[in-house]
Amino acid sequence: MDIVHLPRILYDEIITHAREGKPEEICGILRGRAGRAFKLYRARNLAQDKIENYDVDPQTLLKQFEFEEAGDEMVGIYHSHPVSVAYPSATDAWNAHYPETYYLICSLEFDDAPVIRAFRMVAEWLDADIDTIRNSVPFVEVRRHLFGYYQAVDAPVPEAMVELLAGMEAPLYVVVNIDESDVVDDFRVVCVREFPVQALENGL
Repeated sequence: MDIVHLPRILYDEIITHAREGKPEEICGILRGRAGRAFKLYRARNLAQDKIENYDVDPQTLLKQFEFEEAGDEMVGIYHSHPVSVAYPSATDAWNAHYPETYYLICSLEFDDAPVIRAFRMVAEWLDADIDTIRNSVPFVEVRRHLFGYYQAVDAPVPEAMVELLAGMEAPLYVVVNIDESDVVDDFRVVCVREFPVQALENGL
């Protein structure tokens, strides 16, 4: 399994950033190569509700092209969960636009015991009668007009979703966005995979 390598100084900087931003979520990106980060860039969180969401400012995201020109890459995008566990929410799954990038989440649920975990989230757009599914499955409104359903590894797949999720491996989210008229604007299935995070005491 791939391992996300973080120099201890960057690991600690993510935690410091998260603590400074609490109770709002903070965010940033990591520069590196082959899963090894060596530089951190703090970003501005442009989300309307920064308490429960994050949106990395475009200027910071554009740095990935600078990285690529130098032979590096945007290894990771990090953000904080000020009061919840270090696991992607349905909103995080909806915001995951970089399938080859690690998403690091720093949880301050217990401020004296911060936790950083890393994930990859890969979205798929499938053909399905999502309206019928929505009426049969307990979706949760995670923010205005955005609804999510989480399929855990050990949970039975609802009958209405058996065909939709055939061949897909849990854990995953089904996330649905609707417009002002309650009509589905977009929906996707987002598979979530976790990867170990290793803090390196002596850098790279």
